[in-house]
Order: sequence, then structure tokens, then C-alpha cells
Amino acid sequence: MKQARIGDMLIQRGAVSEEMVKEALRRAAKGGGRLGSQLLDMGACDEQDLAKVLAEKHGVPGVDLSRSVILAATLKLIPRAVAETDLMLALSVEGDRLHVAVPSPSEGGRAIAEVRFVTGREVSPYIAVTSALQRAITQAYDAVDRGEPGWRGSATSASASPSFAVHQPPGEPLELNPDEYDAVEAEDVIEPDEAVIEVGEELGETEIVVDEEPSGSVGAGAAASARRRVLVVDDEPEIRLLAQRILENSGYTVETAVDGVDALEKIERWHPDLVLLDAMLPRLHGFEVCRRVKSDPRTRDLPVMIMTAVYRGWRFANDVRESYGAADYLEKPFNVTDLVRRVGAVLSAGAPPVEGGSAATEPFLKQAREQLSAGKAEEAAEVLGKVILLDPFSVEAHHLLAKAHRARGDLFQSMSAFERAVELRPTLLPAMRSLATLYVETGFRRKATEMLERAMRAAPDEETRTSLQKELLKLLTGA
Repeated sequence: MKQARIGDMLIQRGAVSEEMVKEALRRAAKGGGRLGSQLLDMGACDEQDLAKVLAEKHGVPGVDLSRSVILAATLKLIPRAVAETDLMLALSVEGDRLHVAVPSPSEGGRAIAEVRFVTGREVSPYIAVTSALQRAITQAYDAVDRGEPGWRGSATSASASPSFAVHQPPGEPLELNPDEYDAVEAEDVIEPDEAVIEVGEELGETEIVVDEEPSGSVGAGAAASARRRVLVVDDEPEIRLLAQRILENSGYTVETAVDGVDALEKIERWHPDLVLLDAMLPRLHGFEVCRRVKSDPRTRDLPVMIMTAVYRGWRFANDVRESYGAADYLEKPFNVTDLVRRVGAVLSAGAPPVEGGSAATEPFLKQAREQLSAGKAEEAAEVLGKVILLDPFSVEAHHLLAKAHRARGDLFQSMSAFERAVELRPTLLPAMRSLATLYVETGFRRKATEMLERAMRAAPDEETRTSLQKELLKLLTGA
């Protein structure tokens, strides 16, 4: 069903003939694979034309890899094994946002979540033709292994700067059933007449600093940790496994527990040197686990690091340290390097202090507000960067920084800052509305829909809810 519809769309646009579509369907039925990849591999249509149709159909921005140039430093953000297994290719980095190519809007969800968790960056997915994506992954990582500064698609010139060619889908987003993707490509492409989004500078002239992966410094980690024992407690298996891999690669011996009761039993039996403890646990809350560990004379000196995606902010961090005796407080998602560093810090000399507070930052916030009002977005952004260094959990600082980036025309930086503000305060309606608008402007119409639906649930009154409902209907109908 889906294949025929995609084929019809291509035929209507004159990109392929009916005979070509039928032949591609026969090949897909005989040897497996997807219609779009078969058409591309047959040479029946250009990747650009195919992706244009798929982007329009699925309402998700797409990428033409044949017309893209990617820096080696960007590619290294996703290990080759992950890229090949999960079919995911890093395209570029914009501030705290990583752009990646995936084969369909219904695939790669878990892998995207893991990349977001490991890198500490928001991840924006773009659909690519599956066979083109597979080839690009192989060629790109081979280029990295040869020490080349990056990878170029087959349709780029030798002088092309790092960029990825994006097609923004028109019209309303479609509701998709993931079960319908079994034999269909969800890849996207660029409109021939649309401008290519330029990202970065010329290959070889841009210096990009990338956090090293733990596996790159196992020797140092092993020497520092001296096989210290860490108990990782989390009810989410993906996070348990990920933390275990990270710490084992850094030289620690790791055991895991699935809930609070299991954690106490393993502490009693295994005698770890440190407990990495999720706050929200079944059977026994993480804070209660920490309290019991610290109230028991036998374990009161055992350091406990609390990790959480719910209890955020420096005030929570201080309260948990003072009330429950936690050695450190780590918010999800967190960076791999930061996790290893802080585990080492707790085991060797205690956790780094939490800084922040309104008294220290209010004069800077006032200055930034005045600069924004005067149209001095660059100056405001610089001041707000300093505020966030003082207090990373200042909602107002992230909100104002998002406005400053928006005023400068930096949409993706603005998006990241608005997302952080909403993460810190989930009921911040002005940021939600601004995010929905940005999502539409950058082609992420589904995310705009989700954000407006979320804003409706957080609306304080019926008038606001009705206004948001009108915005949502306008987005859905394309009016």
C-alpha cells in the first residue's frame, strides 16, 4: 500500500516512469528491501527527487546525502559500531544540538535517546534514503579511518564547505502507523530549488573540540580507579547498561540493581565503593535508599551519587546533599566524560561544589533584559552565557538566552535554549509557544504539534487553552 502511494507520487512528479516503479516493486518483493532504495540503486531517479517525495509524505525534514559534506569531528560523535548497527549518521552540530540522518521517522528512537543521553545534546533527526544512508556510513567512517578531514557526497564539488542539503516538508504532518513501515522507505530529500543549509566552515580550516570517549582513555581510567567497585541502580535497562559500559570502559568493576530493595541487598552483599543511584525507583525510592545507607553505621561512609531526570536545579542538589547525605547530584541526560569525571572526583576527593543562586546572578539578568530591550542581542547573549556558568539551572537565563539567539537569527541555538528552559520549568508557556513556532519554521511540524498539545495541558485557564487549541488546529490544517 505505502509503496504504491510513494511510487504514484514519484510518477506524478515525472521523477520515474510507471514501468520503473513496477520493476522496483518486483525487486523489493523478490530480494527484500524498500521501494525507494530499489529505485535509487537502479538509477531510476535522483536521491534528491526521491527524498523530496518522502519528506512531503511523512512531514519530517529530509537530507540528500549525495549533496552533503560532513566533518570528521562530527562523525566521531557517534561511534562507527552504533552508526552501522542503528543506521544513524551525524550530520552537524549547532550549539547543543546534533543533527543526524536516520532511515525513517519510526526507526531509531532508542538509538536517538541513547545518543542524546551520552552526548548531552538534543538530537534532530532527518530522513535519508536507506541505501544511500548505508553507503554514506561506510564511506564516511572509512574516510575517518584514513585520517581524512571529512566525507563528501558524490554530488558535491571538491571545494564544497561542510553542509547538509535539507528539504523542509510542506503541508500538515501525517499520523503514521509504525507497523506500515515494514517494506517502505521513510527517507527524505531536498527540493531542487531550495537553498542548502550551510553548516560550519571549509574542511580542514575548522577546529572542533569533541569530548573524548571513555574508550580512548581506558588506561588512565583504569589506573585512577584501581578497579574500584560501582553499583549502578536504575529501573531503566538501557541506562543501566549504558552506565555499566561507560564505567567498565574507564576501569571500574560494575554491578547493577533494578530497584531500591535490590540496591540495598547488593550493597549488603557486594560492598561497593560507590553507588550511582537513580532517584525514581520502584519498590523503594532512591532518596530513601540513600537515607538508609547514610543512617547505617556500617555503610554511612559509602558515597552515593544521585542521578535524576525529575528533581532538577541547584536547590534540589543542595537539599539532597544536606538532607540525605548524597555525595553528588547528577542530572539526566549527562555527558559521558562528565559522568566518569564526577565518579572519579567522588571516589578520590568528594564532589564538586554546586554554585549558583539568584543573589549572584540577578544584576546580570537585569543587564541582559535591558540589552534585549535595546536590541543588543549579541551583548545580551554574552552576559547570559556568564549567568548560566554561575547558575546552570536559571530558567530565566535560558529563556532570555533563547530570545537573544532568536534575535540574532540563530534558530537552532534558540531552540536548544528554549528546550532547556522548558526542561527546567515544564509549565513555562511562553517558551512552549516560542518552541512550537521555531519547530514549524525549521520543519519539525510534529514536534510543534506535540509542544502545543503539551502547552494545552499546562494552560492555567480556559481562555489560554482555547487560544492554544486554535494555534494547534491552524498547524494541523495548514490554514
